[in-house]
Amino acid sequence: MDKITTGPAREKIDLAELRRWQGQGTIITDDRRRRPLWFDGRFLDAQAMNAEQDYFLARQSDYGRVAGFGVITGLGVRVHAERARTVIIEAGHGLTPSGGQVVLPETLTVDLAAVAEGRRLDAGFGLARMPGPSPFNRSGLYIVALRAVEYTGNPIAAYPTRIDAARSVHDGSLIEATAVTLIPYPDQAAASELLQRRNQVAREIFFEGSVKGQPDDVLPLAMLALDHGLIRWLDTFMVRREIAQRERLVWGLGVAPRPLRAAHLRQYSGQLSELQQQLGVGARINAADHFRVLPPAGPLPVSGINGSDFSQNFFPAEMAVELSIVPEDELPALLEDALLLPPLDLELDGTAQESTSVLVLMPVPRHRFRALSQSLPTLSRELPPALPGMIARRRPILALSQLLHRRDLQPVQPAEVSADTVWRNELGQVEQLWYLRRRNLHYQAEVTSWSVELRAPERQVEAEVAQRIADLQLKTRFNALLAGATAAGSAELISLLAAPVLLKGPDAAVRAVVADLEKAESVDSLAVLKVTERFSEPGFGEGLVRLEEQDPTFGGNTRVMDNLVKSGLLPEVDRLSRNLPESELKALVAELTEAGTANDPAAVTKVTKIIEEKTAAADPGLKTTPVVMPPRSAPVLSPVVGRVTIIGR
Repeated sequence: MDKITTGPAREKIDLAELRRWQGQGTIITDDRRRRPLWFDGRFLDAQAMNAEQDYFLARQSDYGRVAGFGVITGLGVRVHAERARTVIIEAGHGLTPSGGQVVLPETLTVDLAAVAEGRRLDAGFGLARMPGPSPFNRSGLYIVALRAVEYTGNPIAAYPTRIDAARSVHDGSLIEATAVTLIPYPDQAAASELLQRRNQVAREIFFEGSVKGQPDDVLPLAMLALDHGLIRWLDTFMVRREIAQRERLVWGLGVAPRPLRAAHLRQYSGQLSELQQQLGVGARINAADHFRVLPPAGPLPVSGINGSDFSQNFFPAEMAVELSIVPEDELPALLEDALLLPPLDLELDGTAQESTSVLVLMPVPRHRFRALSQSLPTLSRELPPALPGMIARRRPILALSQLLHRRDLQPVQPAEVSADTVWRNELGQVEQLWYLRRRNLHYQAEVTSWSVELRAPERQVEAEVAQRIADLQLKTRFNALLAGATAAGSAELISLLAAPVLLKGPDAAVRAVVADLEKAESVDSLAVLKVTERFSEPGFGEGLVRLEEQDPTFGGNTRVMDNLVKSGLLPEVDRLSRNLPESELKALVAELTEAGTANDPAAVTKVTKIIEEKTAAADPGLKTTPVVMPPRSAPVLSPVVGRVTIIGR
């Protein structure tokens, strides 16, 4: 039973029982956990005290292995911006595989050429049998690692233990420290092939599970390539692991542990960024030329897809690659799920690659996704290889389908109604594509489903919308829109105006919606969805509120607000006002007030010009990044009628 004061009690056995169990081989002793037994009258000597310390150090090391090994916080490694032979290691702490703790209390600048460990510490710490080459002339791959060491210091007087002995001086303290060391990575490639060796080592570590050059008593932080002492490249996540759950297998099925999979993704992302900087952002990259294995999910260059014919050149031609549009807030869950799959082995032959399926994801904002689902016949399309004419790399089914396509005469459609045009526009706006490996599942469609409509109080909603329109004196214009709208368009229009951001928000927003729909050729559901997309961005309305808070008379100036509505750029003004600092926002209010006080077409032109110039100047800061953080909360456009699908057997 555990006791608060003494801790957990261990069962004590006598000597006879111990010998009997040892003879039967049913008891195991641990010499590392041997501590002195104190009793009155025992002589306290240095050997007993050291044994006491060794006991607790061994237990501490065992406890340190419970959570696994890796970096707990900090300890990032980067190349010095001005010194070619120097790296910077950030402050932090972590645990080695043997359970030792390594700590850097402050950021450390390490000159690799000046570190004497290459000849002294390697041999002293048992990392190499023979001293390494000169620190000024190292070439090859090295692992930057931290190692827990200790040394003695603080000399004090030692009293003699015998009557005839003289007094002496002895170090009185054991001081723990952390040593930076370079571990040569053993591989068979030539020293000049540093870039190719990086790809091979990535395959060995992330695909084959190699742990070469990583002793249990060191914490690897990064791998670097040295060419006669100069750093050619530094890869942080090749050997760095974040401390986390360290199961070797997921459910015992051979899936690599999560820290290794996460490190592979981050290592690939870093190497791909370096490759794009070297070749250019728009360069067409073939993955097999620069990588030997890819993580099951990761970023994909936009240049990997040709927007003219929607062909891809990043993956091998034998792989089945498909492009799909997804809401950006679902991207993290899709990537997390794909990381459980095996990596993409690019060294397989063409026959083996045909069984691999890859899905390329194009994330779009949630409010944009609904409009695209209505304007496109399907949200996914196949991406053929970029060189389908090469017979050696062309699949038979693809060759047959191309022969059939040659006999079909496709009518030329206007660009404005072509689905390919919509795909090209979206592909031109996206900043980052993502890919993930797909599962190969064979199943029968035995799941059935039925739809259940979820209805809101329709008459109450319509009454509130009608009252809102009447209060703004837009009844005649609104009735004209309903008269020329389709049935689906009328439902979408009522649903749009019933949204809280329009029903209870700024009056100018409702006027702008009506003005935009009056410009449409036909008020159908697609036209209303296009307007809905502009007025349903996350945070819409916050910018207009900031404008009114900056100048209370701004919202009450009917001429300025009317000119803003006539410009057709009210959503752009709102987005601009949400992101501008206070000083620039104040200047924007003054310029809009001065330009929009007149009641003539020239005032509308001036207001439009001001908005376009301000938006163009602030555009780099207004672009949203792809799904690193979830979007801000925004009013949801609640439809009058919803539908939920129930799935069952």
